[in-house]
Amino acid sequence: MIFSTLERILTHISFSIISIVITIHLITLFVDEIVGLYDSSEKGMIATFFCITGLLVTRWIYFGHLPLSDLYESLIFLSWGFSIIHMIPYFKKQKNHLSAITAPSVIFTQGFATSGLLTEMHQSAILVPALQSHWLMMHVSMMSLHFENS
Repeated sequence: MIFSTLERILTHISFSIISIVITIHLITLFVDEIVGLYDSSEKGMIATFFCITGLLVTRWIYFGHLPLSDLYESLIFLSWGFSIIHMIPYFKKQKNHLSAITAPSVIFTQGFATSGLLTEMHQSAILVPALQSHWLMMHVSMMSLHFENS
């Protein structure tokens, strides 16, 4: 019960923060002189990253397997991957022109996972024996990387 509540809280916080980040990012694309807003946008993305990380860790602890077993978990993982790609130029102290793609990708994948899918899909179930393998983690993570790079 506490894990599902924590999961919902983290989902809503991360989605709210990324919505604000998108708004700030769009403002900074049109008005280049406001540097403080750009930093706020990047710090918001870092907060989103930590919320999504907390969400994935919570599901991992609660369900006992890496959260990559269904569409909902895979989309949240993909959103987490996009947020990592978004933050790399920020930590290298470079202007992030890729953020025009990665920030909306985070909100769209997370938005579809949380709002577009049926709520029954948010509930994780016991994995079928075919998925109770260490190859599941390798397969899904490599396919997500392939999707992000294509």
